[in-house]
This record gives sequence, C-alpha cells and structure tokens, in this order.
Amino acid sequence: MPSAAAARSIVRVLYFGLGTLPSVYVGRFSTDSADPETVSRTHSRERRIACRQRKRPLVLFYNHYYLLCSHVRKRENNNNNWKSKNRRDRIREAVEGRLSVKQGQVRLRQTDHSSSALQPNRVLPKSVCGSIGKTALSAIKRATTQKCKEELSDVACRLKNNQLVPERLPNYCLRQNSVPGSSLGCFHDNNQSRLLSSYGVKLQGLTIQKCIDLCAQSAYMYAGVHNGKECYCGNKKPSLEHLLTRTYCSVVCDGQSSQSCGGVDATEVFDSGVPTRDSRKLKDPIVNGTAKIAFILTLNGRALRQVTRLLRVIYRPHHVYLIHVDARQDYLFRSLLQLELKYPNIRLSRKRHSSIWGGASLLDVLLKSMEQLLEIDSQWQFVFNLSESDFPLRSVESLEALLAVNPGRNFLKSHGRQTRQFIHKQGLDRVFHQCESRMWRVGDRNLPAGIRIDGGSDWVGLTRELVQYATTPSHSSDPLLRGLKDFYRYTLLPAESFFHVLILNSKFCDSYADNNLRMTLWRRSQGCLCQHRHVVDWCGCSPMVFRTADWTHLTSVMAKSTVFFARKFESALDQSIMNRLEEQLTNSSLGYPGWDSYWESAYHTSDLTPKPNNALLAVTAHLAKHAISLLLQNSGTECPGLGATRIIATTSYFRHDHYQGDLIHFEVEKKDVKFETLVKPLSKTTHFTDSPRILSTLQVGSDYDPKEQVFRNRLGVLWSLSKPTAIYKWTGHVNTTGKMANLVWFDPEDHVKAVYQVNVTDNSKVNSQNLEIDTPLKPGVWVVVVIYEGKKIAATEFLIVPQIGDEHLQFDVKGNISQKMWEKYLPIDGGKSGTKRREMTLLMKNDISSYLDKTTADFYAIQDVCYVGNAPQCATIQLNDWQSCLSTDWSSFSQDLKSKLL
Repeated sequence: MPSAAAARSIVRVLYFGLGTLPSVYVGRFSTDSADPETVSRTHSRERRIACRQRKRPLVLFYNHYYLLCSHVRKRENNNNNWKSKNRRDRIREAVEGRLSVKQGQVRLRQTDHSSSALQPNRVLPKSVCGSIGKTALSAIKRATTQKCKEELSDVACRLKNNQLVPERLPNYCLRQNSVPGSSLGCFHDNNQSRLLSSYGVKLQGLTIQKCIDLCAQSAYMYAGVHNGKECYCGNKKPSLEHLLTRTYCSVVCDGQSSQSCGGVDATEVFDSGVPTRDSRKLKDPIVNGTAKIAFILTLNGRALRQVTRLLRVIYRPHHVYLIHVDARQDYLFRSLLQLELKYPNIRLSRKRHSSIWGGASLLDVLLKSMEQLLEIDSQWQFVFNLSESDFPLRSVESLEALLAVNPGRNFLKSHGRQTRQFIHKQGLDRVFHQCESRMWRVGDRNLPAGIRIDGGSDWVGLTRELVQYATTPSHSSDPLLRGLKDFYRYTLLPAESFFHVLILNSKFCDSYADNNLRMTLWRRSQGCLCQHRHVVDWCGCSPMVFRTADWTHLTSVMAKSTVFFARKFESALDQSIMNRLEEQLTNSSLGYPGWDSYWESAYHTSDLTPKPNNALLAVTAHLAKHAISLLLQNSGTECPGLGATRIIATTSYFRHDHYQGDLIHFEVEKKDVKFETLVKPLSKTTHFTDSPRILSTLQVGSDYDPKEQVFRNRLGVLWSLSKPTAIYKWTGHVNTTGKMANLVWFDPEDHVKAVYQVNVTDNSKVNSQNLEIDTPLKPGVWVVVVIYEGKKIAATEFLIVPQIGDEHLQFDVKGNISQKMWEKYLPIDGGKSGTKRREMTLLMKNDISSYLDKTTADFYAIQDVCYVGNAPQCATIQLNDWQSCLSTDWSSFSQDLKSKLL
C-alpha cells in the first residue's frame, strides 16, 4: 500500500475529481515537509469544502479509494519510472492534464472502476500546457457538458502556448510617403510641454517597436520613446527647432538593452506609418439616384408582427432580403417560411446559429449570410444588416439616393473615444469562447501588433467589393484576413469591430465612412446593469427602447444627422412611436384596423424549440375550462362536447401601449370547434390603510428586465424552478424617519424563507429584489410583506404552480432564525387568507386539478371569449352571446393590416 501521505493525496484527488481540482491545492498534498499546525489547518479546510460540496457518496468514495490504492501498488511494483516519481508529481500530472487523453483512458480502465460517478466533471486537456490560470479553471468548473469543458481547456492551453492569437498582422493601409519605423530624430521634451501630447503611458519592457505598435494601434502618425520607459503618441510632427543631437537620447530601453529609448528631457520620435482616423465626408444625395441594396435581417424572439411590419415598410421588389432566424426560435422561422413562396427576392437562411448577446456566432451569421447573398444575386451594391428592433426613419428611396452618390463607401460607426479605453471596455484584450449558449471568459491576451484597432457598432452598411474580399475563398490565404478571423473567433462582441479593423488595415481604408446611418438611444444608468450575465462572463451595455416620450429627441437628431434607421423599438412596450414614424414616412394619417393594437406570440403547440413550459400549459388549460363555463353560463346555453382539450397557442395582447392580457387559443372535444379567450392576471397586492402610503408599486414575477423595468413573463406563471423577483417603488410623498424597510418572503406554509433590507429613500425609479434561495420552490401561494418601522405597509401574493411529479422534489425545509420575529405579520387580512391557504395546501396534496381550478380563478380573470371559424350548432348568435373572433378588435384573428406584407 502507498504511504499515509500518498494515500491522503489519492483520497483528495478521488473526492474532488481529477478535472475540477484547482491548481492552487496541488502544492499542499505532500505533508512530509510541512509543519503539523499548517497541515492540520489545510486538511480541516479541505474537509469542510468537501462536506459542503458533497460531490461523492462516501461508499463510492471508499470503494474507489481501495481500488486506486491497489492500482498504485501494482504500478509501483511493475514500473520503475512511475515509482521514481514523488507524490506531488503524480498528483500534478493528473490534475493539470499532462497525461494524454488516451493514456488517461487506459489508466482508468486499469483501475476497473465499476461506476461512472467520478467521470462527469473530469477534464483532460488535449494540449500539454501545465497550469492554465484561475479564469479558465473557473469557466471549466462552471460548464456543465464534457464537450464544453474540453473546448474551454483546449482554448486555455493554446492561449498559454501562444497558439491562439497571431502576434503580428500586416497593415496594407500606410500613409503616403511614410517610412514606418523610421526615426525623425531626438527632440527636446519635458512634462510641461509634450511634443506628442495625444496619448502617453509608462510601459514595462519598453522597446522602440512596442511603442510604435501602440501608437499605430490608435491611429497616431508619430510615436516617441522617452526616458527608457515612457511612450507618447500624436499626430503633430515635431518642429525642427526642438531637434537635439542623438547623444541626448541615450537612455537604455527597459525592454531591450541594445536600444536607446530617449533621454531624461529628450524624446526620440518615429514614424508609425499609419494615416489619421479622419474619414471623408459623405456627398449629399441627388434626386432619383438608385442603388440596389441587400438587407440581412438577423432575428430573435417571437415578435412576428413587428418583423412583418418592418418588412412591409422597407420591401421593394428590386432589392434582396435574406432572413436569419436564431436556431432556437422555431416559431418565427416557421411563420416566415411562407414568404419565400410569394416573394422571390426574400430568402430564409437554412444555416442557422444561436446568436446570443455578445456571442462569437453573430460574426459567423453575418459572414455566412453575406456569402449566401453573393450566391443569390449578382447585382446588389450594398448590404445593410437589421434586426427585429430596427425601424426606418426615412424612405428606402432616400437611402438609395444617398448610396448612389457615395459608391464604394463603407458605413460604420466608430467608438469615439481613446482606443486603449475602447479595447479595455470592449474586452478585446480578453479571450472568450462560446459553448453551451454562453460566452465564457478564458483569460487575457495581447492584441496583434502592427494594425489599427477600431470599433463601435455592429450595425453596418458595406459594399459588395468588401464583402467579396471578406468571404470568398480566393482571399482565404490573405494573412490579414485569416489572422483577423482567427482573432475574432475568440472575441466578445466580434461584429462590433471586425469590419472596422478589416477596412482600416486593408486596401479599403479610404472607403471608411464614420457613419453607420443609424441612431440609438443610450441611457447608461439603465442600460449598463449587467443584465446579460446569464449568457456572458462580462458586464455589457444595451441601448434603450424608444418610447413616445423620446419623440422630440428622435426628431431633433433626424434634423441634424444623416440617419436612416433607429433602434431599438419594441411594440410590446411602445408602439405609438412607431405609428408616428410610419405616418411621418408616408406623410399621411393612417388608421388601419388594429392600428393601436399589438399581438405577440408566447406559445404555439407546433413549436419544436424552446421546450414548452408545462406550468403555463396547466394554467392555460384550466383558464380555457373557466372560459367555456363562463360562456355557457352567460348565454344560458347547454352545449355538450365543449370541454377544452388542447391548448393551441397563447398570445400577449396590447392596446394603446398597455398590456391587456393573454389570448388562449384552444380546441374542444368537438374537433371542428375552436375558441379564443382573453385572460388577465389579477393584482394580489394589498396596501394597509393604517400605515403610511409610502409604497406605490409592489409586484412579484419572473424574467424581470431591469433596463426596461418590465416583467417579460407577462402572464406571471411561476413554477418550482422559477426565479421570482419583487419590484417596488416608493412614493416619496411622506417624510420618513428611517431609511430602511424589510421585504419578508413567506412560503405556502408561512415559513420565513428570506428577509431583505431595502432603502425607502430611492424613489426615482422602480427597484427590484430577487428571491435568492435555492430551487425548487415549494408549490402553493407565497406572500411578500413589506414592513417599515414595525408596521405592515403592503403585501402581495404569488402562485408557484404545482405539477404532477413535484412530490418527488426535495424542497428546502430549513427554518429561518428570524421566524418568530416576522410571523406575527401574518395573515395579511385578519385571518381569512391564512385559513384559506392552509385549506388550499391540503387540497393541493390530494387533488392538483381541483387546486388549480380554484387558484387560477383567484389569480386570473376571464375578460372575453370568441369562437374561431364556424360557430357551434348550439350557439345563440342572434343574441350576441357568442361572437366570432374575426368581428372582435381584441382577438389575434382580428384584422391587423399594419403587420401584413401586402
């Protein structure tokens, strides 16, 4: 058997798993030379971590301990090389992946493991790279699939071995008559009056070439080295009156002893060779100018009617339209496919990707789409990309007129700040990898030297010639193009700078127009709330949705700037501003049927992706049942065979920019009869009259959007794996002595599950508080109570929908130490609700269907019902008790001409 110390090392590897053990622990396994107190503390800490993580059952743990110990003894007897290695080397090999995958598999087979329980988190990097850093280890640990873990490990190893990022790329765009790297001489310079004052930095390991590359990266024409460690950049050529003899520039470079990098009061200036970042002004459009445009629409979500409205406004028979629908959005793709049958110049891409926010796949989408456009049509001259959130500010004809007088120009928007600041804020100096529909941060990197870096917006207008250069196989061997594609394969938000960098460093640099012809609305206090953390290891920003209140700002920018599109627009939040824009475009007052209404799909039975929400189906099924009962009751009609049997679709309905409820389309036992009902969630919030009215809003839901301050789960159906959020807003009308209030969360059995302190003085906006406890949540009616200065201010109830199979879930039963402090604030209505909730909890355990019948009636209201197609034979149409959905103004089957592509 191995020694005691070696055995303890093996035990730890088994318990933590070979692929998930942080490298920081490797040096702690050998206890021979450590003092007893340190060993004791280390072992105790590791035991506590192991107990908390509970990664392996103890029985399996000891079985594998015995097997591996036997294996080690056998190997010690038969392999002198293996025996000669000390314990630390063996453990480090296993943890850091120095054994190849094949060798690792052989040794696993030799241990005769009878269970795969130790394998799920195991990662054996394919590259020999040693320690790969904390950032990469964190990503590997958090990834859930073995495939993603191996990809992340491979990227991290190639990054460490300098195999991921090209060190230098060629720049084909140099300033006329310049000699890159040539010295202009040694000049007198000091802190009071810098020769090159645009940018300066101290660089460890400074060399002349490093300074030139840094200045060229930011499009500065001149680079200056000063006092061995300082680099300065600028565009003003030094005056000869400051010229000194070269002996004044004799301080040795910090990074290369054979070079001199300026002097104490002297700077040696070099030509970087790059031109300035100025771009030529656009020519004014002429009347009747034409240009053929290809539009790429990259779509996500379920806003079908907003998409078809956009297409209706920008559609012209002589242009080309290629639509890419996110691979996860089956409903949108299926619904738009029919356009291909009627319109030969509209195509849907079959090469679909999951285009997550910031994902590397978005650049792939654009490049692949451009390749397809080159194959589809040989005549288009410009390509513009749009999304479902875009809307035109001017007519397509006016855009054609501008393009006609500016042939060969590429329209992009620059960041407008210091390049170094842009690089850091954009995360260009970090390595990311996309897998599991997430962008994982893997580590830090240096950018390729020799090229200019720029970027800004990923919404662009490009020439056909540039697209051919970027996508056709004949240019695939170009070192600049190939190197940039390699670089951007592991870049966050790649489309926001790939085309900028490609243009500025290629023969197309003179075509750059610093205007992408778009307008966006930025409010960074709301748009930079890290709302994309669930899909990216980064804190990014997003523009705001335009609302009617932004009309003055929108029109003022249109009057001053050359802009043709704006984003973002969202009909579910504010359709009125889109209506005003379209009326301005057509110079007429439009009054289509459904002009002030908007419908957006939430579910359809034909959807392949995403997976259906069973809780939503359960709730809508019971609401459909209520709707039929209410219809028959109001009409006094007996109609057998109208029991609801299948939910076909649910659609969110808005009117005058306000949510009106969801429409449930369902069929009944008589297969030829279908109905649609309008249902609306009821407010379950109570404000207590004996307390000061300092709270105006209190609501609980899920899928909260902090940027737009709305719940995306509009119907409010929550289930055991939901992540509830409470939103609240203080009135600010009452002078409060205390600054803090408490939000107390009670589960269906009146147990305190969480208490959060919130600030009552922040009344400028809607605030939110997530319920930060482990799922699953116990089904039933939960309560959130707001308590201020010992009084109940308000309370609200929300339903966690029970489902068949919930009885097998393990719910958190731990008590809260503050239970007795807060339970006195229940029940919230003098005793009635407490008794009712206990009765309902008992009913839920015995009969889920009856429970949902009662709770859905408590939490939702049936607003209206109509029939789809032919009316049932028993319908009393002459009494107007039964109405056709076509004759209503609320049904999803009513007229909506603004969203029809005519």
